[in-house]
Amino acid sequence: MKNILLLTDFSDNAKNAIHYALHLFKNEACLFHLMHVHKIGSFTSDDLMQAPKESVYDSITKEPKEALNKLKEELLTTFTNAKYTFETHIDFDVFIDAIKQAISKNKIDYLVMGTNGASGTKEVILGSNTVHVIRKINCKTLIIPENQTFTPIKELLLPLDPEDALDGKQFMDLIDFIETFKIHLHALRINPNNEKTDIESDDIENLALFNCKYHVVNNVPMDFALSSYMQTNTIDFLSLFVKNEGFLDHFFSKANTKVNISKITKPILILHP
Repeated sequence: MKNILLLTDFSDNAKNAIHYALHLFKNEACLFHLMHVHKIGSFTSDDLMQAPKESVYDSITKEPKEALNKLKEELLTTFTNAKYTFETHIDFDVFIDAIKQAISKNKIDYLVMGTNGASGTKEVILGSNTVHVIRKINCKTLIIPENQTFTPIKELLLPLDPEDALDGKQFMDLIDFIETFKIHLHALRINPNNEKTDIESDDIENLALFNCKYHVVNNVPMDFALSSYMQTNTIDFLSLFVKNEGFLDHFFSKANTKVNISKITKPILILHP
């Protein structure tokens, strides 16, 4: 059974990401953990001025508990899948710390979230919480763009920069994802500054057992190479290898050597070492 953490702030975007995940894993036995991280700063004096018999914790969790239970009932009604079970979780910790604890405690296989929260705050397309998760959380993460409608995944694109290698945990996690959902892989090796490496022969060897497309692009900026490939090929999903916390800093720069993630409008599977 897969343990899947579904983050929600009760926004339409979060709900859409949850629906996408429930469609995606329809053939898998899954325990879905619906989780809301309540901001301490959102408490008001009214929260603490409840009936004497009601504890402070009960008072401040009442509304999010009701919202989580309502969401759970909606999902049980909409997705009548005998393989699905649901648990609800509320936490008051720092957002990232709460997620890390939930992943460790519940042995989470996948984390799922949308790109924009209820606040409407955006870093171009990605919301700030999404960026923090990609930077800080070492767990397979599915990022679902706003208003993304589920369609069966057939074609997945993996863009590779000169530092990416098709080996280790990231590659094994990608193989597992591809085999689970029977996806055709596109591997796009991009050398924006015409780097001279021996990695292409390693790529071909590592991909020998896969039915996949492999292309090498030299002396072309990452953004241009990726957008051009997606315009000329049918791509349903992307996967990105994230190497460290600073990796996302490059995504928002104009450097030739990184993908500008803010321009990607397809669902993304984030994989860490």
